[in-house]
Amino acid sequence: MDKKINDYLDKIDKYLKPMAASERADIINEIKSEITELQNQGSLSDDQILERLGDAKELAGAYLGESIAQNNTFSWRRFCAVTAFYSFAGFTGMFILPFCSVLAAGLMISGVMAPIAGVIEFLGFLVGKNVPFVSFQFGTYTAPPYLAFPLSVATGVLLFLAGKAVWKLMIKYIQIITRGKQRL
Repeated sequence: MDKKINDYLDKIDKYLKPMAASERADIINEIKSEITELQNQGSLSDDQILERLGDAKELAGAYLGESIAQNNTFSWRRFCAVTAFYSFAGFTGMFILPFCSVLAAGLMISGVMAPIAGVIEFLGFLVGKNVPFVSFQFGTYTAPPYLAFPLSVATGVLLFLAGKAVWKLMIKYIQIITRGKQRL
């Protein structure tokens, strides 16, 4: 078989590690026979065959899901692992996901609004009007209107980047929880 196909089968085998070795071998043999059948038809290249089979991780996930659904035997070890995982994921998910999503959105919106406020204050300064509800203040320091725009842009960029960082951390948390679920 082609190197690409062997690499594909190796990936599937790796993703099926939670299963027993005999089950993994049966699945790999089933996929190999499907590949051989498609190759014998002669109309598809190896790349087209792999494209037809789909992503190795998704295909392995389908087999894993089917295996878990069919395995309805009780085991205390499995029961404790599933209970501990969902207790942890549920408890932390109730706090981490809402907090991070609101914080990320708030920081990114503030990052966009800060330069707009700086423009408003600077334009007010240029036309000689004081805009009382817009000012750049950091602690007890209040920036003069001519510095408000550059400071607000810098602050806006920092806030927006902080919001994106919090969002990426939240996505990373979701990926970690998802990987934990797949290991069950």
